[in-house]
Amino acid sequence: MATDKRKRVVVVGLGMVGIAFVEKLLKLDARAREYDIVVIGDEPYLAYNRVGLTSFFQHRKVENLYLNPEEWYALHAPENKLNYHINTLVTGIDSKQKTVSCANGDVVSYDILVLATGSDAVLPRHTPGHDANGVFVYRTVDDLQRLIAFGESRKGTVGVVVGGGLLGLEAANAMMDLECYEKVRLIERNRWVLSRQLDADAGALVVEKVTELGLDVLLSKRVGKIKTDEANNVIGVIFEDGEEMDCSTVCFAIGVRPRDSLARSAGIKVADRGGGILVNSDLSTSVPDIYAIGECASWENQTFGLIAPGVEMADVLSFNFTQAKLHQPRVFKRPDLSTKLKLLGVDVASFGDFFADRDGPSFLPPKAARKKKAEDQSAVKTVINGLPPPPVKALTYKDPFAQVYKKYLFTTDGKYLLGGMMIGDTSDYIKLVPMVKNQKELDIPPAQLILGAKKEGDDDAADLDDDTQICSCHNVTKGDVVNSVKDGTCKTVGDVKACTKAGTGCGGCMPLVTSIFNKTMRDMGAEVTNYICAHFNYSRADLYNIVMVKRLKTMQDVMREAGNDKKSDGCEACKPVIASIFASLWNRHVMDRQTHGLQDTNDRFLGNIQRNGTFSVIPRVSAGEITPEKLIVIGEVAKKYNLYTKITGGQRIDMFGARKQDLLDIWRMLVAAGMESGHAYAKSLRTVKSCVGTTWCRFGVGDSVGMAVRIEERYKSIRSPHKIKGGVSGCVRECAEAQNKE
Repeated sequence: MATDKRKRVVVVGLGMVGIAFVEKLLKLDARAREYDIVVIGDEPYLAYNRVGLTSFFQHRKVENLYLNPEEWYALHAPENKLNYHINTLVTGIDSKQKTVSCANGDVVSYDILVLATGSDAVLPRHTPGHDANGVFVYRTVDDLQRLIAFGESRKGTVGVVVGGGLLGLEAANAMMDLECYEKVRLIERNRWVLSRQLDADAGALVVEKVTELGLDVLLSKRVGKIKTDEANNVIGVIFEDGEEMDCSTVCFAIGVRPRDSLARSAGIKVADRGGGILVNSDLSTSVPDIYAIGECASWENQTFGLIAPGVEMADVLSFNFTQAKLHQPRVFKRPDLSTKLKLLGVDVASFGDFFADRDGPSFLPPKAARKKKAEDQSAVKTVINGLPPPPVKALTYKDPFAQVYKKYLFTTDGKYLLGGMMIGDTSDYIKLVPMVKNQKELDIPPAQLILGAKKEGDDDAADLDDDTQICSCHNVTKGDVVNSVKDGTCKTVGDVKACTKAGTGCGGCMPLVTSIFNKTMRDMGAEVTNYICAHFNYSRADLYNIVMVKRLKTMQDVMREAGNDKKSDGCEACKPVIASIFASLWNRHVMDRQTHGLQDTNDRFLGNIQRNGTFSVIPRVSAGEITPEKLIVIGEVAKKYNLYTKITGGQRIDMFGARKQDLLDIWRMLVAAGMESGHAYAKSLRTVKSCVGTTWCRFGVGDSVGMAVRIEERYKSIRSPHKIKGGVSGCVRECAEAQNKE
């Protein structure tokens, strides 16, 4: 389309929903070129992944959070296809002149205005002391940077998070990762955490799990006042019941409030209760040519604090702008509020109408709704007997040993799944969500969804329909992934992420995305590459040979010689691989300055991280030979830190359940007793098992213990491409199973 005939779409807000709309509009408008896009963001950063904000504490680089690199914006800049402004606050809208005014004096005209201003973290300004030094909210990169800087000056003190929802648990995890605070405490006003997603039993299980990881949780508590000193620094909190608690930092994570002040000042209608810009089903506001999407929009007097409904709004609006001339315009419908997250190492998921048993179902499949209407009791019976119970039955599974909780909600005849929640094991989430969405009658007994759901091996999603949503953050279906591979657009998993956006939100869908990609490639007869990540077009074996032949010693050397991006620092997939190759070839200390940043968590903490976020600790016990004094110390450590102990198959003692903050003291006690790490987490020599040999056994013909000790002491700490185990037997009876070791 000619330049003078193109419409200018101005997007206010460069957050996850704003950039999702821009991406979709660019893609759908690629041929027709009906629109020029201008996007304005008030933060000094490009659009970043707010869902993955906690990872900022590890790398401290905002660029690692960017949803698109700066080059992506430049790529779409020609012919005014896309212009962007950051660190620019929009202060006013003139709907008659069709312009927006910015704080820096700029005035930008529009043909269509899309408001994606998001929301602000709630700070309880009625609470005395809310403005003290040491009070924070958890919402933006700047919030995190202020918290990091402040935490460095308050080492050894107590940090407090107020709010036990999704954001509160993320904030607590972030404060624990800072490793500045001696103790982090979470304050929640309800009787359990995650009360908007989970029932009391599930919430109590989450409390039990996070408490084991070192987080103190105070329930049924409300902060009445923040105590300060003469310099207005936080020194504690006073609860409404009069109890006091000392602390240096208070981080509020008690919810968000839609940013609707810009719309309100422009005369656009907003919701009276709870705020939010009122939108119709086509996402239009009360003013022509102005639309609202994301957390700032109020649809049917509801606002949504999750990314998925916002991305769905972006889908609807971009489709209607570009495809409505040829197709039926889309409308925004009741969104799916299902969530699947990993909080402090705890898998949590809720899907569908997960409170249908408590509040009554918000919807019923047509067949079930007709049956309910036929069975509704009369008004007289309601007066006499009270309200009938909800037409819902719950199927609950609770395993206190594995700490797994599942509750699925069905219609009373068991024919339809309405919703549910899961703690500990969320592997079936991806299959249950479409069952709720599609409202198909079940052809299996309800119990089979729990008792028969666990599968071993790799799930290639062959039994999923193409319209099954596999990435809720960006509303990506299985068909989107399959089609992007079949049409030749995507040849690697990295290409799939870039093309479909699957896996670029929380990342929880990546195992399934990878399985779907690999199966589709195999079905097409195409080669399934085993490149270690998007930074290298090589397998681990290929990289090993390159590093060996060219004698490369640093990550920068490897990137320069073999990487796709010579200036990249790598990612969490390739860095540990390169570190392992270096260790195997050059055998330098893994924590040397040049390679320290490449190591994974286990090498940093001399422990093997477990599924619940705690660590196992295994001291070296060469050949299984140990003194009574060392056994006593191991027992004292296990008793002091409440560790589960187990004799391993390699004749060592494994201590499970060690918290990260306790590892330093644990190793201090073990080292003082003459012990060292057994490298149970490393690609190196693990153990050399032995029988007692001629020392004690009447059948022994050789000193198996002595030889095993010499072998283990000689080759310990030497890194290799894979773990190594050995064995020495003192006779043909082979009690040490030496012949089946590596």
